[in-house]
Amino acid sequence: MHKFLATFKLTYFSKLKSKAFVITTLLFMLAIIGIANADKIIKMFDDGQNHIAIITQDNQVFNYIKKTNEALHKDTTYKKLSASKVDQALKDEKIDQAYIINTDDGRLSATIKASKAPSEEEQKKLQTVLTQYQSQQVAQKLGLSAQEQKQLFTPSNVDTKVIKVGEGQSINQNEKDFSSFIVMLGSFLMMFIILNYANQIAMEVATEKTSRVSEMIITSVKPSLHIIAKISGVLAVALTQIVAIAATIVACIIFFDLGKKLKGLDFMLTPHITRLIVFGIIFLLIGVFTYVVFAAILGNLTARIEDMGQTLMPLTMLMLASFYTGYFSAVTNPDNLFVKIMSHVPFFSPFVTFARLSIPETPTYEGIIAIVIHIVLILVLFYFAKKSYQNAVLTFEKGWWKALKRALQK
Repeated sequence: MHKFLATFKLTYFSKLKSKAFVITTLLFMLAIIGIANADKIIKMFDDGQNHIAIITQDNQVFNYIKKTNEALHKDTTYKKLSASKVDQALKDEKIDQAYIINTDDGRLSATIKASKAPSEEEQKKLQTVLTQYQSQQVAQKLGLSAQEQKQLFTPSNVDTKVIKVGEGQSINQNEKDFSSFIVMLGSFLMMFIILNYANQIAMEVATEKTSRVSEMIITSVKPSLHIIAKISGVLAVALTQIVAIAATIVACIIFFDLGKKLKGLDFMLTPHITRLIVFGIIFLLIGVFTYVVFAAILGNLTARIEDMGQTLMPLTMLMLASFYTGYFSAVTNPDNLFVKIMSHVPFFSPFVTFARLSIPETPTYEGIIAIVIHIVLILVLFYFAKKSYQNAVLTFEKGWWKALKRALQK
């Protein structure tokens, strides 16, 4: 046990102090903090208040547009301006935009003048305000009371709900959008961590082997104990990075009002979202464990460090295939038979089953089955990693087939 801990600590702390770990972890943390404070950062680089001129002969129209828009946009000021001064005011940057309002037989039309092309959203907002004013004027001409006008202008409420057949559970569109966002974020995080640490363990094992350091190591430590300690050390570093990322998210929720911002976006921690987050964390862990141990096996089979890229190619292709199957197929068409089958295939299920669970129709037991399959797979891979290192530690065959046969011999 003492020798195991010595190898584990050496691997863990050397990786923990490496520049790659420190830089990538800090980048992740800064990105999360940046997203949590996106509104404050935007305000820092904002030019200040926007100034919009309204050109109209009708004071009632001017007052209505100004009052309505100022209530919606507190960082924007509105003032009346003559048509002859608009172009010069834009050139002198005294105003950002100008609303030129025209009236023709009770119908309102507008032109937006600006130094930069106005967005479609800005056009729609002005159109909505003018339509409301125009409708009110027509209603008054028709002699409608204030109550009748209120009933007339009350918009219809349209919402969406997806009913889960059989169990009666449902989710709204916001919940569906957040589920897709969680899957997208989790899948990218899983892919990055797998590629990073799979490459690290493979290089670690192959470097020891090709530099003949392993010849000295096996005289003091059993090969099987050494490889398990080394894999455990790399996995512990990966877990440390995941914990650091999770702690940063929690800190942002507590100290930077991220929770309030999510509530402002109608984000609710529903049973469906909770289930998805829990399974996402579990699949992140077992996905990293699976691919890292598999990478250690591939590193054992490498005779030359120059061949490492070629040796890791199967793992990279397998991981990318899993990622794209889960990200595209499962989200867009989770009931597809191919996707259902792939969600129980080893190496694919961390991505595919995770994505399928974003759909409420996917039963929880499918996620549990995928977890059990992968726990068994991890144990099998650990056994092969130990056996391959023990048998191939002092062999340097150039062909991968010969190296594999020797590694798996009794």
